Amino acid sequence: MSKKEKLTNSFINMFTTSLRTLRQSLLLRHDYLRQAARFSRNYSPLKPRTKAQFESRIIFLTHQIEKGLSHRDFRYGFGKKIFNSLPSMLTGLEKIDANAKNNFVYAYSISVLHEYVRRHQIIGYDLGWQKSLFSSEQWNSIINVPDDPKHACIEINRNDKLLNSTLPFNRLARNRHSIREFSNQKVTAEEIMDAVDLAMTTPSVCNRQPTRVHIVLNKKNISDLLRLQAGINGYPTPPALLVITSDLSAFMTEYERNEGYVDGGLFSMNLLYALESHGLGTCPLNTMFTAKVEKLTRNILQIPDNEIFVLYIAVGHFPEITRTCQSLRFSAKQITTIIK
Repeated sequence: MSKKEKLTNSFINMFTTSLRTLRQSLLLRHDYLRQAARFSRNYSPLKPRTKAQFESRIIFLTHQIEKGLSHRDFRYGFGKKIFNSLPSMLTGLEKIDANAKNNFVYAYSISVLHEYVRRHQIIGYDLGWQKSLFSSEQWNSIINVPDDPKHACIEINRNDKLLNSTLPFNRLARNRHSIREFSNQKVTAEEIMDAVDLAMTTPSVCNRQPTRVHIVLNKKNISDLLRLQAGINGYPTPPALLVITSDLSAFMTEYERNEGYVDGGLFSMNLLYALESHGLGTCPLNTMFTAKVEKLTRNILQIPDNEIFVLYIAVGHFPEITRTCQSLRFSAKQITTIIK
């Protein structure tokens, strides 16, 4: 091949590569806009429109009550912001679902509210304001739920976790619960690394293994990070915090733009089970940050630009006894569609 032909081929290759890169960049922007439009059409806004949107809001608000009920240091009268929203969400679901009283989400919320009322009635706490926000029919439903403290939270005993490493998976998975209060015992990096090593069995796209784990043991850093995250306020600072990220360098085309969250999510669930099997308590926490919070978080952790946040995992040893949210789950039938 002559020198001229080599230069021509080199130019053609560079031009073709540039065109492909430009095409991918344009497709990436187009697909992000398309995703944003779909999200905007379907997410659950402050004023829900569909049954699923009302249910999502009710689950979210009910879980806030569950968390308050599971606190070691219970604060009577908590949840004013919740009560300013939840009654209207229940009313909205009643209007859109003729069978709301038998709706799983509706009934679950009513049972958790009953536990809230029961706890306060024991000490004669005045719930007149809360009662005024509900319809008389709703309040009667709340009052008439049979007493059962397990409606909102369950008790976890540290001794029940001693044999975790020997449990078959079906028992380990069913017995794992997120906890938000830990013992004062320190967690070492070595304990966590054993679990990370086990979680490396997680599959990833084309075995590219984009997930990265940052172990934070400095108490001030953990406190600063969780204050920014703002999803676990009111609880003591956990002994360790894992920051799960995904390296964007592992991906090659615009249609892999979300793969980091998929692979990172798979890895994180495997890691939660691995930590549980090693006798450590955990609580996954979202990292859906605003731009400002993300910038501050990156500065604290020195996370490079090529890594995206997937989630946090609070880690600690189990206290002798702790409470956590019951967090009732949908049945498999409720979420499954069989396509024949």
